[in-house]
Amino acid sequence: MKAASEISRDFDLPQLAARVLITIRFQPGQTVTGLRDQLDTTTPTLARILGDLDQRGLIERRQSDHGDRRTRCLFLSHEGKRVTDPATLAMRDSLRSAYRAAGSGAVSGVRAVLEALI
Repeated sequence: MKAASEISRDFDLPQLAARVLITIRFQPGQTVTGLRDQLDTTTPTLARILGDLDQRGLIERRQSDHGDRRTRCLFLSHEGKRVTDPATLAMRDSLRSAYRAAGSGAVSGVRAVLEALI
């Protein structure tokens, strides 16, 4: 993932930490378990990464509004959003360019496939 590589390089973070930030950016409120499963990593590794991101002030852990109150949901802090903004804008621009190059017929086809998957 090019965006994760840029964040990793620009902010001196491990590649997995950058992937964590991007994932939380696009799916805020995830639990640690959900994030661990999505990124296919181990609990100790993710705990270490989250601890580092928390110390740097890039993430926030909030108590769940639903179900088990012990569950913590993950969100980006203002600083975390600032760190991921350039990568997010670059991804948006890349997608825009790819869709423009593919044409409207391809865009409709991709949309139909994605809707069928949901």
